[in-house]
Amino acid sequence: MADNEGTMVIRAWVEPAQKHALRARLISSQPGQDKEVVEAAGDKEEILLAVRRWLDLLQRDPNLTG
Repeated sequence: MADNEGTMVIRAWVEPAQKHALRARLISSQPGQDKEVVEAAGDKEEILLAVRRWLDLLQRDPNLTG
């Protein structure tokens, strides 16, 4: 089993009448946390940044955190 693992669920939808038509809600779990993290994103770049942050947390050395 992996030392660090987590889950991220992304719900994305398009709102054509809005300036930023692509929207998303990201729900993730991270190693060592009991709570889920919920984020909202208003465009593709924000969604990608949220995913990258989450992946960076998973890649951290668990001996360096906490």
